[in-house]
Amino acid sequence: MSANPQFDGIVALPAAPSPAEPTNGHKVEIAPPEPQHAPAEASVAQVQQVVAPERPKRIRPAWRATLAVGTVALLAASALGYDAYAAAAERDGVYKVLVTTATTLRSTQDQLTAAQADAQSKKVTANYVAMYIADAGRVHTDYQTLGSCNSFGSCRTSSQQLLDDLQKFQSDRSVATVPLSAGDASLGDALSAAIAADRELISGMDSGNVNKFKDGFKKLDAAMLSVGKAEAVLGAQLK
Repeated sequence: MSANPQFDGIVALPAAPSPAEPTNGHKVEIAPPEPQHAPAEASVAQVQQVVAPERPKRIRPAWRATLAVGTVALLAASALGYDAYAAAAERDGVYKVLVTTATTLRSTQDQLTAAQADAQSKKVTANYVAMYIADAGRVHTDYQTLGSCNSFGSCRTSSQQLLDDLQKFQSDRSVATVPLSAGDASLGDALSAAIAADRELISGMDSGNVNKFKDGFKKLDAAMLSVGKAEAVLGAQLK
């Protein structure tokens, strides 16, 4: 029952027309309700923004950049330092080689100089000995010939030949490079005495003065003995 007696009873409501049934004789097409679309899905980033707040950006301290630059500079300096060290080591090695080579060259030059000096000294000695042997040989031959002469003619000829060879010996000795001055000086004195004695001998023969001839011959023997002594001294020094 209704609380209001006026509306007591069942009120029948008219049924709503079916969509297929016509209204007022016309067929009415009722469009189907538009489907309700779900809201567009939010992007992952928006979801993340909604789910979790954005993290604040971390500020890098200034010393990190300085440290990075310093590290790069240190590495570069190390590389340059190694290159400089390697170049210096190579330069030192080359310098040592040059010093060793220069020392070797100086030593070789000294040896060469010494060898040249020795060769020059030997050449001087050899030249002197060659001169001495040639001239002394002629003088001694002439002296032996004079001692064995048995006539005026042969004695005059041999005495003149001896004088010529004595003078040549003295001339050759005076222009020669003398390696042994002491022995050569003694030889020079003996040759001078022999030349003077031979001249006296020739003068006695040419003037017919027998005493002058004999005195000259005696002085020549003494001078030739001095020549022999000088030769002995030279021989000992040339060994």
